[in-house]
Amino acid sequence: MKYNRAIPLISLCGIILFLAIVILLHVIRPDKNIMSCFVSEYAVGDFSWLMTTAFLSLATGVLFLLLALSRNVKASKTSIITLGIFCVGAFLLAIFPTDIPGDPPTSTGLIHGLSALVALLNLGIAMISWGFVFRRNKEWNSMAKLSWIFGAVSLALFIIFFMSPPAFRGLMQRILLLWNISWILLINRKIWSLKEYRLPYIPA
Repeated sequence: MKYNRAIPLISLCGIILFLAIVILLHVIRPDKNIMSCFVSEYAVGDFSWLMTTAFLSLATGVLFLLLALSRNVKASKTSIITLGIFCVGAFLLAIFPTDIPGDPPTSTGLIHGLSALVALLNLGIAMISWGFVFRRNKEWNSMAKLSWIFGAVSLALFIIFFMSPPAFRGLMQRILLLWNISWILLINRKIWSLKEYRLPYIPA
C-alpha cells in the first residue's frame, strides 16, 4: 500500500506557515528590535493575531510530525514524550501571550515564559532521543548522527540563549528557533521520501 503523504504534508504546511508569518512580522513590525525583542512579543500589540496563528501553526506542524514518525519507526517513550511536550508548549504559547519587558508581570506571561523554556529544552532532548530511535531503524539509520548533532547544538544554543545578556537575547532566540525548525524540516523531508506505509507503534 502506498504511503499516505497527507500527514507529513499538513506538518510541512504548518511549519512553513509559521516561518512565513514570523518573517512577515519582522517587516510589518519595525518597532521591534530583533537583537533584543523576543519573537513572542509580536503576539502583543498590532497584528498580534498573526503571531498567535504562527504558534498554532507550529504546534500543529509538530503534532502531525509526531504522528507521521509514530507511523514509520518504533519510537521510544522518551522520544514521544519530549517531542509531545514541545508540541503542547507551542500550543500554550499561542494561548498565553508573553509580557512585554518593563511591564508588570502577569500570570499569563509567566506561563508563556515557562512554557517556552520547557518546550525548547525538550525539543533538544527529543532530537537526541529520536537519533537513537533512527539508529535502530534501517531506513532511518542515516538520520541518526544528524539528529544527535542537531540535538547537541540545540541544547548548546539553548544554554547560550538563556545566559546571553538582554541586548542579544532576541537574536539568540531567533538563531535557536531557526536551528530547531531546520531539524523539523529535515525530518519531514525524510518522511516525505518514504514509500511504504506502516501502522502506528505504541511503546509498551
